[in-house]
Amino acid sequence: MPGHDRMTSFEHAAEKLEFAKIRQRVLRYAVSDAGKELLERTAVLTDPDAIRSALGQVTAMKRLLEVEEDLPLEGIQPIRSAIQKAGVEGSILTSRELAHIGSTLHAARVVRTALHKRRDAHPEVWRIAEDLPTDKVLEFNIDQAIDDTGAVRASASRELQAIRRSIADHYEELRNRLEGILRTVSGLGYSQDEIITTREGRMVLPVKVEHKKHVPGFIHSASASGATVFIEPTETLELNNDIRSLQFQEQREIERILRDLTIAAGEQRPALLHMVDMLASLDALQARAKYSIEVLGVEPRIVQEGGLHLREARHPLLIAHHGRKETVPLDLDIGESFTTLVISGPNAGGKSVMLKCVGVLALMTQSGLHIPAREDAIMRAFRSIFVDIGDEQSIESDLSTFSSHLANLKAIVQGADKHSLVLIDEIGTGTDPAEGGAIAAAVLERLTAEGAVTIATTHHGALKVFAHETDGVENGAMEFNPENLSPTYRFRAGVPGSSYALEMANRLGFPGELMDRARSLLGGEHMRLDALLQELEASAQEHRATTEQLHAARTRAEQLAREYAAKMQSVAQETREIKRKAADEARELVERANAVIEQSVREIREHAAEKTVVRAAREEVGKLRAAVEESRKALEPEPADDAGVTSTVQAGSTVTLGDETETGEVVGLSADGKTATVVFGIVKMRVPVAELRATRRRSAPRPSARPLVPDHQDQVPRELDLRGMTGDEAIPLIDKFIDDAILAGLHRIDIIHGKGTGALRRKVTEFLSTHPRVHSFRLGEWNEGGVGATVCELSES
Repeated sequence: MPGHDRMTSFEHAAEKLEFAKIRQRVLRYAVSDAGKELLERTAVLTDPDAIRSALGQVTAMKRLLEVEEDLPLEGIQPIRSAIQKAGVEGSILTSRELAHIGSTLHAARVVRTALHKRRDAHPEVWRIAEDLPTDKVLEFNIDQAIDDTGAVRASASRELQAIRRSIADHYEELRNRLEGILRTVSGLGYSQDEIITTREGRMVLPVKVEHKKHVPGFIHSASASGATVFIEPTETLELNNDIRSLQFQEQREIERILRDLTIAAGEQRPALLHMVDMLASLDALQARAKYSIEVLGVEPRIVQEGGLHLREARHPLLIAHHGRKETVPLDLDIGESFTTLVISGPNAGGKSVMLKCVGVLALMTQSGLHIPAREDAIMRAFRSIFVDIGDEQSIESDLSTFSSHLANLKAIVQGADKHSLVLIDEIGTGTDPAEGGAIAAAVLERLTAEGAVTIATTHHGALKVFAHETDGVENGAMEFNPENLSPTYRFRAGVPGSSYALEMANRLGFPGELMDRARSLLGGEHMRLDALLQELEASAQEHRATTEQLHAARTRAEQLAREYAAKMQSVAQETREIKRKAADEARELVERANAVIEQSVREIREHAAEKTVVRAAREEVGKLRAAVEESRKALEPEPADDAGVTSTVQAGSTVTLGDETETGEVVGLSADGKTATVVFGIVKMRVPVAELRATRRRSAPRPSARPLVPDHQDQVPRELDLRGMTGDEAIPLIDKFIDDAILAGLHRIDIIHGKGTGALRRKVTEFLSTHPRVHSFRLGEWNEGGVGATVCELSES
């Protein structure tokens, strides 16, 4: 590669893959200059254990940020040079430099305290910050001596306080004397203005130049026009001299204070430098964790040998530009049954983007960044990454496009081994197709023999045959829609792709005789092969569409099964509760009956069975019998009229559906009164009133999202609160909420899921990413609920 010998393969790969743009997106989350500097100079890791450790720390910090506030890193200042200066004998730091050291010490102490409080919930992050140095004594001494603006406080020492008090007293006396002189001079008409001003640090009076001899004193200067001179009166010379002397004493005392603080900081130089490094590490770690939240990143499993396994992987820059939903995901397995992948297909079909996606994900992984993919992702720890993408022709170096391509291929063949990732775009192009294809096949054959994980794109038909016939090499293609001749940007493994050159030329209006001649020149065998590839591609697309439909149907069936199981569990729980209450009431009735009977028998015996006593006893027993009967009736449904419509069904009624035991609540009736809207658990449905039975039993508490979606469009809220719910309880409510919001004409809704463990947020994200009416979604800003809320934009059609 031109100039490749002057940089590592990782540096060249990062340049060709525009990895700096991803770094810049991570840098946006860093708080301190030290954190940004650390992120910018982060090296690509090659040791698997080091990569796992770096990714694990990001995972731990991400968990903390999903349930807690950001680390209190404000106050970190760039103090490394000041610390180094403090270690030089005789140096004196400025008051601002010392103020910055004090601010950084304060930040370190606050961060360590915050993480110490969370050490049980987030032990991995605490282990990182446990050794963060703090120095309360130095922090206190700096704070006592220097204020937030960098000025030395009067309370820094008793001597300084006494000097400043004396200066203030002298200024007060001087001002009083000058005001008396000014009144006299002004009364005589000698003064230009009735003000007291300063020149060269001394208080003076403005006097008209023609009266300067009438005011005894020292002339310090004159105005620009020459009409005014500034005179220090003779009688205030001594006071001004005293003030100047005190100011010199003040400066010497300030220098002494700064020197002492500088010596104290210099004595802690190693600890302070370590503190700066650790704060930078925490800042950089938090930035990487926030970026993971931005791209919905995951920690891939790291292997030293074996294959890459990627599902639903996306290029992070495409996510930033187009949104996650509009970015076509990549599914790829390579490195197990084959190590070399030859990708073919039409131009602008996504071949180069796929190459860059794999390379960027490898660099992200080995730079300690989570990757936007499914949680079962597996990545290799590569020791080198070689990339040949784009045109590197150089007039200065006398390199043509093909010469540059050959130089890159030479460097790759010489440097790649079984621990390398090789990405080559349009291999073998820029020269005679036969010769270029032969060179490409030889290069791929060598890389396959070396065991390098290689992905190359091509239009050469010979390379498609080579990939089919060579062990360890596999064909792949980027899908193309043959009906409208547009790319789908989906990768399909196992089969080569057609270039669709003739079809696109025909669509662009090439003359028919030219198209016929082109087909005849290609030959029948080539045309049949190309037609077979197109037919195979169409069949594969149809198969994938069927598979996706089956998957969606299975997902829906599983969801319904879970809802049914939840309903049955709720019914069983309600039944157990009813039986328990019935048993409690029966026991209470028996106890009351026994008490009444015993009381009645006792009273009859005591009064020798008098008629009045017997009558009273019978009345008590009758009351008890009536109470029992009332309790029994309360548990029975009320009879219906001839039409089968229960007369007591109204808004707010508790009802059952037919002979079912599960109860629901009527939340509305149709205008004719024949249809009711009923909420059973988490399900809201419309049911004929004739099929409902009123009951006095209260419906079991149902999971609710605050607020429930009302029937009228003008009452549809913009927020859905799911906190405290499980994912299975939340998904149907989100689905209904989106439908109602679209009917009401809303374009944006807010879904509040809380921070918690992040499980509910992941469920919400998975559902929104597949919903056809969701245009885009993102986590809330700081004033929208942060990671505890998701802001969702709805599509208009």
